[in-house]
Amino acid sequence: MTGGEAGRESILLFGIQMTARIVGFLGLVYFTKEIPQSELGVYFLFFLVIQISSMLGNMGLGQALVRRVGEGERQSELFTVTVVVITAVTLAATAAFYGLRGPLAGYIGADVPELLALGTGAWLLADLLIMTLQAEDRVLTGGLLQLLQDVIRVGVGAVLIAVGHGPVGLMYGVIAGFVVTVVVGFPLSDLSIAVPEWADFLRVFSISRYTMFFGPTNFIYFWLDTLLIGVFLTRGDVTAYEVAWQTTRVLVIATGAINTTIFPKISRWASRGEYGEIERVIPGALIFGLLFPLPGTVGIVVLGKEILSIIYQPAYAVAAVPMAVLAGYMIVESTQRMSNSVLTGIDRADVPFRSRLLGVGLAVTLNLTLIPHYGLVGAAVATLVAKFVDTAYQWVSITRILDIDYPTRSLTWQVGSAVGMGVAVAGITASLKPLSTVTLLATILVGAGIYGWLVLFDPEIRQVIDQFVPVSLP
Repeated sequence: MTGGEAGRESILLFGIQMTARIVGFLGLVYFTKEIPQSELGVYFLFFLVIQISSMLGNMGLGQALVRRVGEGERQSELFTVTVVVITAVTLAATAAFYGLRGPLAGYIGADVPELLALGTGAWLLADLLIMTLQAEDRVLTGGLLQLLQDVIRVGVGAVLIAVGHGPVGLMYGVIAGFVVTVVVGFPLSDLSIAVPEWADFLRVFSISRYTMFFGPTNFIYFWLDTLLIGVFLTRGDVTAYEVAWQTTRVLVIATGAINTTIFPKISRWASRGEYGEIERVIPGALIFGLLFPLPGTVGIVVLGKEILSIIYQPAYAVAAVPMAVLAGYMIVESTQRMSNSVLTGIDRADVPFRSRLLGVGLAVTLNLTLIPHYGLVGAAVATLVAKFVDTAYQWVSITRILDIDYPTRSLTWQVGSAVGMGVAVAGITASLKPLSTVTLLATILVGAGIYGWLVLFDPEIRQVIDQFVPVSLP
């Protein structure tokens, strides 16, 4: 597949994932208006616990499966290996949930061990099926399956809230989304259950011994701060911080789309020794992957307080500064998603393994130090600093392995365009205050238009967009 074809597939996947994010965003807005802030914190803490168990239980199997299935040998047997391991992990997690029933109920605010067990098992299987489709180079099908999952999650949760089930209704919505993903996704894959050999387990774990660390470290980056906020602060603070997190995550959709698209291809290029193809695709991927996080971060710095208070509730404005810091985190996260894919694809998963050991050590230390003294801002700063150190280590390593011509001039132009947009948006905001929902959305759209106009003056950026977008630029 050529770079242009990969780019067009990425932009289609971006559209699918953006639709899924819009569904999730609308659901979050509805949930914050229908459920009191402290009660919504019960749902977020439930989600946090199954996130922990599923990340620990994943053991890096998804990334290992994509890498090994791309080699074209004994694919169904490798798939079965992952199913066997996930089943064993789910049984162990179920025992843990019932064994720790009392402490978990006190932390979450609800006694739901059976829902925790169902959520963990269904999440692991759902993620495995989506990664299987990616391994088969059917990323658009996997993206549509993820969209279906989000629609079911939000739809079922909204219906159950409407009939009076509160945060427990949202828990059932999460489980329903995963179950539907499994039921629909399994027949879509070309892989099936087959009898594996011991060598198949060894092939998977030869990579997952490194990638198995990705899940726990993802938890530390995305959820440790929330976990400790639940310990040191209040459930209301948990809700405000999670609303900020969920709002900023839209900024990495483009990166997620291109990362999902090129990862299986990098694995194939590396297995054939075609490292020139990998070196050729990285500069364009960086340009496209940062097109949204850069202006999004500037926009959140300028409009964060208004976004939280107008779109959600005025009480959530307390998270405006942390949200700006977390938006900066998404810039770093965007580049690390690509570096992870490149290093794992060329069979150097040992590099992100070491970098994440360094990063998570910092994250744990800084979160424990800063949250008790600086609250939500301390949590956001701790997470950003740790992720930056982790990511810098990875890109320095890539530079030593591959010969990459980094698009420094174009990236600088993107930053300048984002700053120019921010100045214009600040001026508009000052003249329109106080903002309403309509004027806020109009200001965001105007800012996006200004950024789009400015950024297209760079010919290299225009060339990348022309490759990635299936519509000719004027």
